[in-house]
Amino acid sequence: MNMPASNSNLTTIIWRTRDLPLEPAGVAASGAAAIAMGQRLLDASDETLAALTGVSGDGFLILLGLADDLPWADGVVYLGRDPSAAALLVPTTYAPSVPLALLAGALALRHPEVKPPLALIPNWPALVSLASARTIARETLAEWRLTEETR
Repeated sequence: MNMPASNSNLTTIIWRTRDLPLEPAGVAASGAAAIAMGQRLLDASDETLAALTGVSGDGFLILLGLADDLPWADGVVYLGRDPSAAALLVPTTYAPSVPLALLAGALALRHPEVKPPLALIPNWPALVSLASARTIARETLAEWRLTEETR
């Protein structure tokens, strides 16, 4: 997968399959997958919700937690942390064509307004800050899901 560069001074990042997947620390979804993941959470127990934190926006939902606590839905992307760039979450099964530590440093310099930790997902239109991740409130999640369904 290619992540297009928005500036001719940037290198195009090629995402390749990792030899060994990262341990999941988060899960990201957009569009229909985000709505489905949101429904899975609404169907979950309060205990399950309390084990996760998350951020949402127009058309996306990203959750953080232990691998066993993360929900599944068709089309989600599991995210992990590579020890060389712990503040950057990337897909567990893909690695960028540039060293992850250098990529994390370049992103921090180029986008100082986006506070770490960060999620970088191939083919997503934006770098996502996870700094505001909070415990999931069932009412807030239900409102977000309803808004997304009517979009």
